[in-house]
Amino acid sequence: MEVIVSKDNSRIRAYHKLASSRKERQQEGAFVIEGDKLLGEALRCGLEIRRVFATREWLSEPREELLAGLGSTPVSLVDGAARQRLSQFPSPQGVWAICSMLDNPVNPDKMNSNGALLGLWNLQDPGNVGTMIRTADAMGLDGVVLSRECCDLYNMKTLRAAMGSLFRMPVLVTDMEDFLHRYRGQLTSYAAVVGEATPLTEVSFPGRSVILIGNEGNGLSAHQAACCDSRITIPMTGRAESLNAAMAATILMWELSRSRMGKNCPERSNHETN
Repeated sequence: MEVIVSKDNSRIRAYHKLASSRKERQQEGAFVIEGDKLLGEALRCGLEIRRVFATREWLSEPREELLAGLGSTPVSLVDGAARQRLSQFPSPQGVWAICSMLDNPVNPDKMNSNGALLGLWNLQDPGNVGTMIRTADAMGLDGVVLSRECCDLYNMKTLRAAMGSLFRMPVLVTDMEDFLHRYRGQLTSYAAVVGEATPLTEVSFPGRSVILIGNEGNGLSAHQAACCDSRITIPMTGRAESLNAAMAATILMWELSRSRMGKNCPERSNHETN
């Protein structure tokens, strides 16, 4: 097994570039993950693992299932300065990996008649985006659509917040205005806004629906909201003017999911990642 101790080792430098640069990830078609949970989820979902880095302590513990899942994937033992440079979080778990990017785009043309999507327009907080993807997975939605101006899907904080759901959920990164225009008439779009709009409690979602969430600080602009078929809002009787974007998205997705269950919608099938 290869042993790496220098932080200037070419493999360590390559990992660090992928961890810190969106441009590098796009050029290489790869991203990095850290920790047992994400590695286990990546293996279960069939992602291509290009290389694993692990500490001596991690390798010495019983991990038969994980190691068996890695098969012939090259594993490098890291120590010293190399180990310190790999970690992106305060409490490292001792294992890191380079993975090939996903190939699981949303294709509304092939969705079932009750297909439901979450649309994220210009969101910048990777923790929020990851949390929303995880919630969409939990609520049984069929996919998440991100505008090209959103934060990077493969940011380490996005991956950590998604907790493996990114590996299961179909996700499309596209021009949102073009997407809404293309599927108008096939997909009913709802702009989530604060202020004058149809209360969420009065909305009966049709078969194919997408709920649009806007930027954390500004929400959807007037132009963005006008690109949607309807405006909806979460009724609030308290004194707070608005909700955190991820919290608002959770409430909206819950109502969308509840509406679908009321129509005896079939469960979303498992999506392949290859």
